[in-house]
Amino acid sequence: MCFLKKLKFPKAVALAVLLALPVTDALGAGDEPEGITVSKRDCRRVVAYQASGDVDYKPGVDARGNPVKGADLPGSVIIETPKTITIPLTLELADLFTLPAGMSAEAGVGTVKYDIGSGKLEYNGQPLTDPQMAAIAAACAKMKK
Repeated sequence: MCFLKKLKFPKAVALAVLLALPVTDALGAGDEPEGITVSKRDCRRVVAYQASGDVDYKPGVDARGNPVKGADLPGSVIIETPKTITIPLTLELADLFTLPAGMSAEAGVGTVKYDIGSGKLEYNGQPLTDPQMAAIAAACAKMKK
């Protein structure tokens, strides 16, 4: 049985993805556009908003600066949030092929990694960002210095 039917992909979608792969590689070959000019106005549109320091959470103080008791109780659990989220992508081969009873097999497809602090998304170490937007962001960072 065709694995595309098991994945429940329309054949047209699968064909479009397969045909687009060589094109995206060719487009991504020149990662950095040449002759780019960026204005401060462009940077205001592109660069992510960062709140000023006065809106950050301050423990023991309310929104008006008045002291308040903390909500943490003695002995309460403190959960540390991760800096990155890593998702391994696998494909269950038993769903695609007939395997002997009781046998399972997974094929590693890749890994998606998301950096919570920077908002960067990577697949197998390769950034999943638009190269032109990355070049604009880099130009804006240079402009701020």
